[in-house]
Amino acid sequence: MTVSKQWFAASTSAEVNDASGLPGAKSHQPTPDQLEFGAAERFSAIDDRREKATMLQAKAQVLVSNLVRVDGAPGATAYIIAPKLDLEIGVAAGLIEKSEGEPLTTAHPVRISSVTKPFVAAAILRLWEMGKIELALSIDSYLPADHISILKSGGYDAKVITVRHLLSHTAGLRDVFHTGAFAQMLPKLMSGQVRHCFTLEEQLKMAMEGGPRFPPGDAFEYSDTGYLLLGAILEKVTGNSMAAATRELVSFDRLGLTSTWWEVLEVEREGVFTRAHQYEYACGWDSYDEDPPHDLFGGGGMISTPRDLATFFHALFHGQVFERPETIHVMISVAKTTTPRNQNDDLYGHGPQIHSVGDLTAYTHGGWWGLDVGYVPELDMTLSVVGLRRDIRPRYSVAFDELILEAARLHIKL
Repeated sequence: MTVSKQWFAASTSAEVNDASGLPGAKSHQPTPDQLEFGAAERFSAIDDRREKATMLQAKAQVLVSNLVRVDGAPGATAYIIAPKLDLEIGVAAGLIEKSEGEPLTTAHPVRISSVTKPFVAAAILRLWEMGKIELALSIDSYLPADHISILKSGGYDAKVITVRHLLSHTAGLRDVFHTGAFAQMLPKLMSGQVRHCFTLEEQLKMAMEGGPRFPPGDAFEYSDTGYLLLGAILEKVTGNSMAAATRELVSFDRLGLTSTWWEVLEVEREGVFTRAHQYEYACGWDSYDEDPPHDLFGGGGMISTPRDLATFFHALFHGQVFERPETIHVMISVAKTTTPRNQNDDLYGHGPQIHSVGDLTAYTHGGWWGLDVGYVPELDMTLSVVGLRRDIRPRYSVAFDELILEAARLHIKL
């Protein structure tokens, strides 16, 4: 199934100034032969873009169809925004539910798990732009006293952990979802045997197990706990819930993110399609059985669509989220650490991952349930790939990379 939006610029005539394009310069009127040749060139370029757009769309459809027919996902989707091809398109295959249900489309919402993090990071960086927080200041300036007390009980000193450490996963915080206490609960939560709505404080206490992983700034280690604290900072600084603060600071409504919301913390958006089921076949889990989800507080917790995810990442890198152009460069910068990073790992900025695809760089983020979204500046292309079967998640990342390489092959490189 394919839904598309293509925009092809209409040919318009306008007074042409000299080569400098400066107002008031003497114009040079083209001859009829020059006009005819120029029009032919323009139409040829439009035809070339259409052909390449069709080829990229066909590749995307093949990839998502293979994820269903060959790899066994109940459904899979991809959404592409590629202005150099005058293309915005969504493709899908399969159903929203295993063995039954309606056909999956890019308008069906899914749990996006860790892809919530770039939204939270963007909200924090908006506060930084507004002068309400400083990235280099310690988090004890911005956290509630009870959170600082919990950190102290686990052996952490909030005075030496900065906001930048939290954004870049260099604070040395143990990941709450990699603790023994949570590991014991997970199977019961995912199967629906136990229904439990965590509080942020409860999860923060769980994360104190075993104490610090390393001194702040010494190394990189991905940790959901840091983003729990960023969510708490959003609430303390703005006086609103992290969901309301993120929605306002990132300007969901202005960006047209009509099918994106925070589960439990917000009311489901009106008029949206039915949320698709997401599965872990190896364990027999269905995302609908875990209600409410365990990752509500910054490290995850949001619901969105492939279209909204691509729209958000496109907006991030086209000056539509931040007020200052330098902010996106802060977001994609990599924090220096005392200990060298693992060369096999993707780099992580202050919200997005930095992922290499051939000789191209993509600013991305992946989600636990099985999705990837990212922007490739060399191609000026944004894409998202979502699959409904978590235990073949690496296959979605392969499809994501193959789409980028296909776009590069079609010569939409700058």
